Amino acid sequence: MDPTESGSPDSVGRVAAVVAAAGFSSRMGRFKPLLPWRHGTVIESVASALSGGGASPVYVVTGHRAEAIAEQLKGGPAETVFNADYHEDEMVRSYQVGIEALCGEGRPVLGALLALGDQPHMQKGVIRQVIGRARAAAEAVVIPSYNRRRGHPVYLPRWAFPELLGLTRGQSLRDLLEAFGEKIVYETVDSDCVRRDMDVPAEYESLRADFEWVE
Repeated sequence: MDPTESGSPDSVGRVAAVVAAAGFSSRMGRFKPLLPWRHGTVIESVASALSGGGASPVYVVTGHRAEAIAEQLKGGPAETVFNADYHEDEMVRSYQVGIEALCGEGRPVLGALLALGDQPHMQKGVIRQVIGRARAAAEAVVIPSYNRRRGHPVYLPRWAFPELLGLTRGQSLRDLLEAFGEKIVYETVDSDCVRRDMDVPAEYESLRADFEWVE
């Protein structure tokens, strides 16, 4: 399927999400997606926030310990897609795999959120806000902004899918965004959840203290 095709009329207003969760968590020293968060795990909370914020479908792109993540997500709102190139540890490849799956299955969507697998603290209200801006400015790339600094998740409209899929090894999401320039709009949010993730144990503990029980 041509990723620039808009699909059926049902595509109007529907926004997917692709979560990059294929890495090794080497800096954390423990596997981040399966770390405790609330009554479950980090990856369950990520999927729940995206789905609860209005994203559908939600694809979690796996690699390292793929079966363990799939088991955690069983029966939940997210589907898993396997990134066979996960050993290269390039996040943009996970996003490409997710978008390829989305287009290959012919899912009719307006666009997709590119989300991080280590943001279990992401608030549903922020997701709704970003999706709302995406629907209001359907041709724009939407990036949440806190204190004039951009964060995640990044919204890509469907026309931008081929641009993402065209990135080559060594290129990053930042390279893609720099190419879009004036096509980007920023959605100001009131929470720094969009700016924070967790690569090391101290960041994980800090996020738990600040956000674990915040809806």
